[in-house]
Amino acid sequence: MLDKAERMVDRCLNCGNLECDECEEARQLLDEIRDMIRSIDDERAAKRFSIILDDLESKLENLG
Repeated sequence: MLDKAERMVDRCLNCGNLECDECEEARQLLDEIRDMIRSIDDERAAKRFSIILDDLESKLENLG
């Protein structure tokens, strides 16, 4: 899922418009992944995934 989210965010960065449907789908996928990360029992793994997710979310926020 993270790979898919990364590809979607990259396409969003190329389009440059946060209001497009693809960018909205990317934000929704990132939210879903964030919820999944919260349910991970292994704190180290959750932290690694959170760092990756934070980076992707930051890229989207920088478009706005």
